[in-house]
Amino acid sequence: MDPHDVSAAPIRGVVGRATSASKFDLQRWTPSGGSATYVDNFWSVRWDLRGADPHRSTVITFPSVHLTREWGDGGSRHGAPLPNTLVHGVVERVFHTTIDGVGAVVGARFRPGGFTACFGRDASTLTGRVLPADDELIGAAIEFDDDIESAAATLDDLIAAHRPQQDPTYTALTALVDRIRDDERLQRVEQVMQLSPWSTRTTQRVFRRYVGVPVKWVLCRYRLQQAALDIETAPDIDFADLAVRLGWYDQAHFINDFRAMLGETPGEYAARYRP
Repeated sequence: MDPHDVSAAPIRGVVGRATSASKFDLQRWTPSGGSATYVDNFWSVRWDLRGADPHRSTVITFPSVHLTREWGDGGSRHGAPLPNTLVHGVVERVFHTTIDGVGAVVGARFRPGGFTACFGRDASTLTGRVLPADDELIGAAIEFDDDIESAAATLDDLIAAHRPQQDPTYTALTALVDRIRDDERLQRVEQVMQLSPWSTRTTQRVFRRYVGVPVKWVLCRYRLQQAALDIETAPDIDFADLAVRLGWYDQAHFINDFRAMLGETPGEYAARYRP
């Protein structure tokens, strides 16, 4: 485990990091060699808000399943008693959570499709849900200490120990999703299908089973994440130019999609979080 602090600078997916940096400590680190096939990164959040108001955190989530160990004040979190080990399916809108008192979470963010490739669970059955990670769900006994370093090591070992046979579907999917994430020129489903090694129907079926959401959702989510990050980073960004660059038909469509996800327009978001 080699964690690094995540500063108050804007972070892709984390809404308003500059305003939340004093509320909680966020760290991320790369997975070990054994779990790196399936895990994008490990992360931890810890907070001590004794004597302070609760804080509501918002994340524009990735197309990823998370496995978390959570503990702290309060009897429950996400509808589950604490302490607990939880599986979070892909969140279709944005992820909100309120933290108060003292607490911590250690998590593994799986690569899109990684949880299914590792544990064999259909990701579409997890979408929009948070479930206790019992032995049946992930196919292994779970024993944790509620300590960040220990819990992180246990998560890493648990995933690394699950070494199924190589999954060529997951390998091909990973390359395709990485291309969607990194290439801003990919803006339409038809473009993705031209790059896919499968037929259109099979591609959509693979995304549903492995990622938990369709191709269009993945495209739009990465674009919206980038839009929010650009708004938080650039004080003089032009929304019309941003919409065109990221592939929206026009600024009105961009505003509608942004508002549907975050509950406010890009202009309102900029007023709240832009430098």
